[in-house]
Amino acid sequence: MPGDDDRCRSAPPLASGPGSLGQLPDLVDRLGVRTSLLVVGPGMAPVAERVRRLLGRRCVGTFSDAVAHVPAWEANLAVASAQEVHADSVVGIGGGSAAGYAKIVALALRLPRIAVPATLSGAELTSRYLVTTAAGKEGGSSPTAAARAVVRDPDLLAGVPARVLASSGMSAVGACVEVLAGPSLAGRAEAAAGLRLLWETLPRLVRDPAELDLRVGAKEGAALAGRALEAAGPGPAQLVAEDLGAAHRLDHGALMACLVPQRGAEADLAGLPGAAALHDFAEALGLPVDLGALCPTVDADALVDRLARRRDLAGQADPESMLMLLKEALR
Repeated sequence: MPGDDDRCRSAPPLASGPGSLGQLPDLVDRLGVRTSLLVVGPGMAPVAERVRRLLGRRCVGTFSDAVAHVPAWEANLAVASAQEVHADSVVGIGGGSAAGYAKIVALALRLPRIAVPATLSGAELTSRYLVTTAAGKEGGSSPTAAARAVVRDPDLLAGVPARVLASSGMSAVGACVEVLAGPSLAGRAEAAAGLRLLWETLPRLVRDPAELDLRVGAKEGAALAGRALEAAGPGPAQLVAEDLGAAHRLDHGALMACLVPQRGAEADLAGLPGAAALHDFAEALGLPVDLGALCPTVDADALVDRLARRRDLAGQADPESMLMLLKEALR
């Protein structure tokens, strides 16, 4: 995949708070774009319809086939869809899948990407992109893939299934833990603040998604997680979960629930409990916590070797750390 190692550090224009989706046309106008392709994640058709009504004639097409792990051939279809309708921008609506496809469209055609996140992954705030090929995951990081504008409307979480809130929220928790466990000082303040917010709000939100204050807090926590991940880059659990997810068609949040407690043992969790509490936290969300049961055919050595050979991870993938993490999680 094309790209570079630079990360876009400046915060994009933001519409935030209940009802902020209504500000989307103003954000689009500020970018100076006239035609938008909507990239819609699973279960996000009602939100996409609202976006279509708000954008009116600016909306020139919809790609609704976004699935987990961004298969390369489907990402190419999304790019072709944008070319066919002569879009000069791309709007990603949903969670990590929609953000992933929208990043590829933005990168391939050099279009501004507008993010309308409707889960808690925080993926919309990173410039890192990934696709799944026959050889596994491939990716990189480029300012061209970064969001040029973001709508962070907590009302969009109201109809999201509890399992999606739990899984996407655990992805954000995992990002925070990995930043705090990592060697870099970049993103640590955001990670600590995001982890506190998600720790306080996510379990209650899964039980009561109608509570507005919980949606607001969880949205802010997920955004901080995304900013922390953008600043620090992915850690061992993130890389292992991405590879396992693509190879075994498994949910990223569920994999992070199995792996993150091992990282929590190494992290400065800003006063929050460590590995055992992270295990209990994930279990309370209804997520799996046993990697061996979730993925019984894992060949740890082969997986780590595969990651170590990826050119896009040069300098990021530490084989020893990943192998230790996997063996601890598989015990």
